[in-house]
Amino acid sequence: MNTTNTITATNAVNNVVDSIKDSGISGLLEYFTTLDSIHYVTFIINLFIFIFGKQIINNLSVQTVGPNQSRLRLLRIINSTLFLTYFFAVAFQMQFTSNFSHTGLLMLLTYIMSQFTHSLILKRYGRQRDVEGTSIYVESHTSNSLQLLSLLLLTVIAGLIFLNIWGLEDWLQTTSFLGAIAVLIFTTKDYWLKDFISGIMIISNGNIERGNVIRIPSENILAIVLETRATLTSLRDLIRNHNITIPNSLLLNAKVEIMNTESRKGVDDFVDFNIGYDTSSEAAQKYLKDVWKNACKLSSTINSERDCYLKLINNGDHAVTWRLLYNLKAVHGLVEARNSVNFSAFELQDKHKVKLATPLTHTFPNGSPNTT
Repeated sequence: MNTTNTITATNAVNNVVDSIKDSGISGLLEYFTTLDSIHYVTFIINLFIFIFGKQIINNLSVQTVGPNQSRLRLLRIINSTLFLTYFFAVAFQMQFTSNFSHTGLLMLLTYIMSQFTHSLILKRYGRQRDVEGTSIYVESHTSNSLQLLSLLLLTVIAGLIFLNIWGLEDWLQTTSFLGAIAVLIFTTKDYWLKDFISGIMIISNGNIERGNVIRIPSENILAIVLETRATLTSLRDLIRNHNITIPNSLLLNAKVEIMNTESRKGVDDFVDFNIGYDTSSEAAQKYLKDVWKNACKLSSTINSERDCYLKLINNGDHAVTWRLLYNLKAVHGLVEARNSVNFSAFELQDKHKVKLATPLTHTFPNGSPNTT
């Protein structure tokens, strides 16, 4: 079998060489005019990339710490290797010429698309810094995660196209290795796919970012966002001061309050108090203002330069609900400020003769209820 294959290949080469020798340059030109259109397309694209490779890399890449020269050099190497191999494959009429043409185009386009997606992700989610008067982009955790995801998707798509080009669709059957991986991914998708897609949406929206203080009322969570990973988001609980992780799908579907941490006006917060009807409106307001003044002394986080606001928000069956609104200098001290307000309210209730306990308003026919 080895001898037969060698003879066949030698005859093919000799026939091509002989035809060129017999007809000269005109025979060579005539030979290349009989090629399929895919060969011309491959030749033109390779030639275009070879000539304009520098412009392509400069336009698709952003200014980063690493120079674009290495990317251009890699593109040149891929382009030249594929072009020369393709040229010899066509010249000597190798049987896999058409498949190689498609594969070469696939490799070039995949590399260019990877550079394009890297540029978009770095511009959108990278960090911009000034180095020696030049503005450059550096990687961040978010950009790295999205870059890995984009490379994974490009690799999967390119791999499927590659198998289709070379007629290797059988590799995707369930009895093959790739098929087994596909079945494994499909059977476990309910455990990670929802959170994985939610993580992509959270990162893409850009509403919840590292350093944000968020409140999730349904889960009784008040925390700082540390980072969003593939399927989980890591938080620092402001009340218990320890790290917690929640699924990305919960963060996407639940009601999330994002505390503004960049406003020059600070952050507003409030504490509600239930005060009995036997306390007049004037006495209640005087008491709450005194509570705010004392809380400002206890906590430097409360902005004493901006006055508090008092609102009556509900006339309940047992008490009147008053709301004390105040301003914070830093959102990270929200819990400390709230504790200071509550402590001041407890300390000053006797001074102002205000009872914070909800009064008993039920009447009993036989007098006081039996507590024994």
